[in-house]
Amino acid sequence: MFPVKPGQRNYLSGTMGELRGAHFHGGMDIKTGGATGLKIYAVADGYVSRIKVYGGGYGNALYIAHPQLGTTSVYGHLKKFNDEIAGFVLNEQYKRKSFSVNLFPEKDAFKVKKGDIVAFSGNSGSSGGPHLHFEIRDNQQIPRNPLFYGFDEIKDNISPTVQKIGLKTMNKNSRVSNQFGFFEFTLSRVKNEYSISKVIPVYGDIGIMLQGYDRLNDASNRNGIPYLNMEMDDQQIIDITIDKIPFSKTRQILCYRDYEIKVKENKSFQKLYIDDGNEMNIYKTGPSKGIISIRDTLIHNIRITLMDANKNKSVVNLKLKGSYPEVSAVKNSKSFKPIRQKILDNTLVFMNKKAEHNGYFAHVYTNRMSYELSSSYYVNDYSVYLWDLRSGIPDSIELCGEMIYPEIEMAVPSETEFKYFTSEIDLHFYSKTLFDTLYLKTDYIDELANDKEFFEISEDIYPLKKNMKITLKPKLTYANKEKISAYYTTDLKNFSYQGGAWVNDNFEITTRTLGKYTLLEDTIPPKIKVVQQNRDYFRCYITDKMAGIKDYELFVDGNWVLMNYDPKRNYIWAEKLDKSKPFSGNLELKVRDNVNNEKVYSTTLK
Repeated sequence: MFPVKPGQRNYLSGTMGELRGAHFHGGMDIKTGGATGLKIYAVADGYVSRIKVYGGGYGNALYIAHPQLGTTSVYGHLKKFNDEIAGFVLNEQYKRKSFSVNLFPEKDAFKVKKGDIVAFSGNSGSSGGPHLHFEIRDNQQIPRNPLFYGFDEIKDNISPTVQKIGLKTMNKNSRVSNQFGFFEFTLSRVKNEYSISKVIPVYGDIGIMLQGYDRLNDASNRNGIPYLNMEMDDQQIIDITIDKIPFSKTRQILCYRDYEIKVKENKSFQKLYIDDGNEMNIYKTGPSKGIISIRDTLIHNIRITLMDANKNKSVVNLKLKGSYPEVSAVKNSKSFKPIRQKILDNTLVFMNKKAEHNGYFAHVYTNRMSYELSSSYYVNDYSVYLWDLRSGIPDSIELCGEMIYPEIEMAVPSETEFKYFTSEIDLHFYSKTLFDTLYLKTDYIDELANDKEFFEISEDIYPLKKNMKITLKPKLTYANKEKISAYYTTDLKNFSYQGGAWVNDNFEITTRTLGKYTLLEDTIPPKIKVVQQNRDYFRCYITDKMAGIKDYELFVDGNWVLMNYDPKRNYIWAEKLDKSKPFSGNLELKVRDNVNNEKVYSTTLK
């Protein structure tokens, strides 16, 4: 049965497989009308197998095993559990002296029947607003699409919406409209069919991407598209079915959609091909892995079918015409953006104004040799050159009498443990750190006037699958070392805490994000703002400007008291073990940040 208002019309704000920040959405989000406290029902017979209370993630979460079905249902962001479960959790929190608990009751402890009230909806954890996050997991604890179970409470007869199509050249010999790179195309629509009016000239290996979303009846939320299929000339190229996402693979979203476009333009382009490093088992395809290869001069018909869980379909039709690459100029290209140099996958792109006096040749110096490289093509008034980095990383390039120095120090291979050392930074890439080859660039920036130094490791346009270790070698002197932490920055002005630790005179951090890091001192203790205190209640806000809250403890008359925590609001509130016993005596609240700056609030309650 449906877990919220069963038998009545319900609405979703999120569906299975949606493209979230760094993960696929594992269930469906059921709207609760902006309110908390709605009754949550057990969807089938079973027993409570797990209870988790945490400030982030699913917040207050309940897991019910259904042995006869071989499934587990999950209910997240709850306000509270039913009285029986809540009493058990409260006792365990006091026993462990911890707000955060992860409990696994015995099978006979909390048996439930289908339709039992097990909890009440809320907004706990990392929720962006009141709703119920609901999952159905199989016997391997892999989330499955709950809409497959045919809940009549959800109405959907709306077909997926397609916003744009993207075409990407997959190597230096490929072209789209005689150019190299990524190109977006706007579509026209007639009912549920989309198309591009013109025939697109292409050559070589081409990757196709799609930007789109799905909607359900009477809801404005943009949801994910679980089914995508692409054919060329009536032959299937790739079939994608997002119906189950193991938690071990959910970070693969970073190579399922184009990471650089997402970071720089906040657009989600889903790749209709399997990119290097993608280990997800959601594809049916042949050796091409979804990459289209055209090396003739014929017109080829591309048909992309999108379908949601209710089998509402949309279709995209494209026409691609094989067109051999030409060196002749592409004039008045609106999509062309002149750049000095850029890396796209394994290709270095560089360009300059056309200049007849040098014969349009560039000289690439690598592998202790000089290579003469002619223009691949001209766009507007620019000569564009393409160099395959797998042939060697250039030390320098002479172009039109000027020298270009590629911003590449090393090619770091994926699936291989790799260490790299400079005078400012040591890097340790583990065998599972990278999805694909990283063309590494490091830099050191000092702002002595501001007593800051910055350590740059490439740019955050390359996703990391697992952690890497960075060892920073500071040149500045840090007297108060125990108050120093690493911080991440994109603009050298705003900073986010990363942690880390000193190892002799160096500072080590582990991270899954490339970019700029610095070391900052934090000697400012957290702030406490009490909003209510009496014999029955104690509530307050706790904030920290830099390192963030590490922990907190409340004692009343020498006894530990549970403080519930909502990090979204920076709010904590006391919950008694014995509700009939009033607070009395000395009250002391200690709050520490992540570098152990401590703030103490104390008072006497009578």
